Amino acid sequence: MMRLLHYFKDRYFFYLFALLIMGVFYFILYLYNALIDAIDYALILSSAILVFYFLVDFYKYNKKTKQIDYLLRLNDVSVVDLPKTSLLIEQQYQQLFLKVNQLHIALENQNDQDYHDMLDYFTLWVHQIKTPISALRLLIQSQECSQNELLMQVLRIEQYVDMVLHYIKIDHMASDLRLRRYQLNDIVNDVVKKQATFFIQKKLKLQYEPIDLMILSDEKWISFVIEQVLSNALKYTKEGTISIYVKDETLYIEDSGIGIKEEDLPRLFEKGFTGYNGRIDKKASGLGLYLCKTILDNLGHHIELHSKLGKGTVVSINFHVDDLKVK
Repeated sequence: MMRLLHYFKDRYFFYLFALLIMGVFYFILYLYNALIDAIDYALILSSAILVFYFLVDFYKYNKKTKQIDYLLRLNDVSVVDLPKTSLLIEQQYQQLFLKVNQLHIALENQNDQDYHDMLDYFTLWVHQIKTPISALRLLIQSQECSQNELLMQVLRIEQYVDMVLHYIKIDHMASDLRLRRYQLNDIVNDVVKKQATFFIQKKLKLQYEPIDLMILSDEKWISFVIEQVLSNALKYTKEGTISIYVKDETLYIEDSGIGIKEEDLPRLFEKGFTGYNGRIDKKASGLGLYLCKTILDNLGHHIELHSKLGKGTVVSINFHVDDLKVK
């Protein structure tokens, strides 16, 4: 009964129009003094056709709504399961449903990929952070540990924690931005002071002169990028010098470290790519340079990396501001 009421609700305009036409037709015949029998015959015939149309149309309507009710009770539905139709508007609705379904599947796949990426990263991160914690415990238990050795392990823990915090926030970076003009020298100075213990412990030289450059950026995010680049330079430089200098609007961080294989260079900014050096250092996550590139793109800056195996690496960060791409 409810389905019949819904049917007439959906089709009321058609039946109202049909009855109106029949009434007009009957009235015109009456005005022209047509035979009553002829008028009645025409009315009965029109009514019979309308009733026949109703029976056929309601049968199709009832069948289609039952199919859709059944599909609504299912957990998994595709476009091929929908009732076939010859109506253009229903075909367009089905195409729209297909498009929405494809977007939903793509979103689910992306969420699933993001979840597994996050899980993989946190699994690796747990192993990474266990190393300095274990080293710290051994140093504390030892009676001959130096303050610098303790500080190095604490700094490593801080770096791992900082990395994971930025990794979590990277997709919502826009809500965490504070864009201002900063003196680049102050930012670099703070990063160098933070890494000073590693320079001392590894006996590396630092070639650095005060920088006279104002930049439009976010202090926290750009500090993280510079720290990541400098941390990589320290990690892969066993002896020699690390140089920090500026030309035009570009900051250069150059090291005399082990360098990078030429075939690895095109993929260095890919998420999760560790390359040859990363395979040697089994604790590498392959996220440091990916985060740097993503952050700098969002800030409208540009990063490049040039390296030769056995001769060192040069990372350049251009602070000329292009259009911000933060979402």
